[in-house]
Amino acid sequence: MRITRLEPSSAVVAAVSLVLFCILTAVVLGGRTAVADRHLIEVLRSGATPLFTTAMLATTLISGKLAIPAAMLFTYGLYRSEGRRAAWYYVAACLTAQLLNLILKYGIHRARPHGISPKLTAAGGPSYPSADVMMAIVVFGLGAWLLTRTMQSGGRRAAIRLVVVFYLIAAAIARVYLGAHWPSDVLGAAFIGVACSAFWTASALRDTHATPLAPLR
Repeated sequence: MRITRLEPSSAVVAAVSLVLFCILTAVVLGGRTAVADRHLIEVLRSGATPLFTTAMLATTLISGKLAIPAAMLFTYGLYRSEGRRAAWYYVAACLTAQLLNLILKYGIHRARPHGISPKLTAAGGPSYPSADVMMAIVVFGLGAWLLTRTMQSGGRRAAIRLVVVFYLIAAAIARVYLGAHWPSDVLGAAFIGVACSAFWTASALRDTHATPLAPLR
């Protein structure tokens, strides 16, 4: 990883996202999102169509079932383009996010939506924060950001990142639309997913600045 000027901003993003997650978690635990959560689910389900349902099922398939193969591809791509250190930091981010999600889910132990909208996809265990959304941000979001950092074409880099952002938004909407999560579950997952990604990015950039390592090709 050769770009070190982004280290301070990455650390700030990690800190701000973590604070927002803690605030939202306190609000969720206090039961103060219940009315808004229910209303947002009803609004989203009011526009249900067979075509939209199919699109949401396809989106959640990618964020759930295909996350591990995607992580492997991103790891290989980072290893080839930026070297072993970049690949290991990405793997560390993915593993940390998975472990952290499990700890948060079973520590908070929030029940999933019931009796509000049909459950159209498999979803087990506690609800907060959404594992699919959190891992999508780390696996796809962080992976794409790292792989595109050194692209010569700014337009191509921006286009790829924009597509990934749209996908991540769709993945979050899908978990609510398909009856697997409350809206606040996916918002909390977004905050902690961004915090985890930014933390490992800042750590990797700081480590690279201290002890540069040439990419292995």
